[in-house]
Amino acid sequence: MEKHHILLQNQWIEYQLTYKNIKSIYLKVENGQLVIKAPFYTPLSFIEKNIIKYQSRLLKQIEHYQPYVVYKEDGYVYIFNKRYQIVYRDLKERKCQIHENNLYVYHYQISQTIEKFLKKKLLDYIEEKVIEYLAHDFDLDMPQIVIKKYKGRWGSCFYKDNKISFNLSLVHLEKDLIDYVVVHELTHFLQANHSSKFYCEMAKRMPDYKERQSRLKEKHI
Repeated sequence: MEKHHILLQNQWIEYQLTYKNIKSIYLKVENGQLVIKAPFYTPLSFIEKNIIKYQSRLLKQIEHYQPYVVYKEDGYVYIFNKRYQIVYRDLKERKCQIHENNLYVYHYQISQTIEKFLKKKLLDYIEEKVIEYLAHDFDLDMPQIVIKKYKGRWGSCFYKDNKISFNLSLVHLEKDLIDYVVVHELTHFLQANHSSKFYCEMAKRMPDYKERQSRLKEKHI
């Protein structure tokens, strides 16, 4: 991994560059840091040309970066785009409870307890939406639904195994963006790749998918 600096809109921005066995350049803001992954032997000038091309979006993400959760007493967590203050009460029970604008955590292992709570919250919501979409928009069998932590994707479809996997970070976002990812992954059962046919199927089921897709690109994982 290399560290470089580039001048964007009159400010020097540090970025991390990693060369990998991939086919295209990957630009992402992770934890407020600009991260670049590029195919082996890609000229630095070409990489920085791409950074400059997308500088407005990247700078906006860096400027507005805020963690979705701070795992500590008096920290906070976003659940479906609403911020809750973390309140710790040592009852030696691995559970959480929402009351008004607070999330009460009843175990000293705050992060593990909250993540377990968030995973169930997200799974319950996605299962409900999948059942709804299958009833009205997709002629498919109920797939297995898995919640995981991903670093670079919101979801994955394993159509041969009739399984879809979703990033736990989705629980922090607006529900309509979660719905977009659900429809996106279900559509992969109809079209495995991102061809024009895939997006045609998306449009049939979610006419405003482009607007939601654009908003999702502004979110960090």
